[in-house]
Amino acid sequence: MEAKGNGNGMGTTMAKNMDKTIDRVSDRAHGAVDRAAGVASSAAERIGDRVDALAARGEELRELPENWVEAGRDYVREHPVASLGIALAAGYLLSMIMRSK
Repeated sequence: MEAKGNGNGMGTTMAKNMDKTIDRVSDRAHGAVDRAAGVASSAAERIGDRVDALAARGEELRELPENWVEAGRDYVREHPVASLGIALAAGYLLSMIMRSK
């Protein structure tokens, strides 16, 4: 659809001006979309890094009880007499606490 003018080429000038305006607006929109995509990509990367760090921390926490049990076993193997004394003392204290109630 061609813009109508008064016959002296005004319609063509208006169409060219509209095309230029549309091109400028389109370029600005493309720039805004590109910037938004860059920001979103950066945010997604930071979130991915946080998720990886949390996953690693979760794995460490899941292994913690196993590490404590293994450390206890190692202590008992290396110090059997001290381990027996600690167990007897803990049992005695526990029985005193339970008896007082």
